[in-house]
Amino acid sequence: MPSSSSRNARLALALIALVPAAARAQKGNESDVSGVPVTTSNVVSSVFSPTLGGAIRVLTFITPQVARDYQQTTARLSAQLGSQVYTGAGGYRPPAATQNLLYELMSGGSASNAAGARLVQALTAGNASPDAVANAQQLALSLRGILSRGASVDPRYFNTLAATQLANASASFNAFIDASGEGLLSSPPPEVQAIHAVLATLTGR
Repeated sequence: MPSSSSRNARLALALIALVPAAARAQKGNESDVSGVPVTTSNVVSSVFSPTLGGAIRVLTFITPQVARDYQQTTARLSAQLGSQVYTGAGGYRPPAATQNLLYELMSGGSASNAAGARLVQALTAGNASPDAVANAQQLALSLRGILSRGASVDPRYFNTLAATQLANASASFNAFIDASGEGLLSSPPPEVQAIHAVLATLTGR
């Protein structure tokens, strides 16, 4: 049974909800995505509009304003991480090397494959079990190119790819935290804290 400190650490790191930054006023229908696959009907939010396409649940931003807010947030984050000057909520500032790693991965450029591999190594340094590696790989994959895709959002359209990637990244981070041992949770590496901070910025937490 997890200790109280382990449960508290999970709660502190895992609650990433699907609400892009400038939609903070829309509090009534927010939902935590821990363990919620985007292929079910359970993803509900005042920001996303889920529609059924075949057997796959498709997410889109619900209004042009939400899409515009997300575009502006991702463009700002890209510039800050690229210059290693990003500061999250509460004044948290990830190490410069960590910011650069996330910038390379989340920009989706030619350096993103190597950055993803380095992230997986960092996340599994204390636990290289097959499940831990698989969860870390899924998280890295879900983050790849998220900033460049978000910055190219056109508010005139629903931007299914950007909306779905945000949902997947949030769910993948929460799944990684939920599956992590107490060792990682009690002393998380800077990459975990930085990903949490960035996703919190993107989702308005």
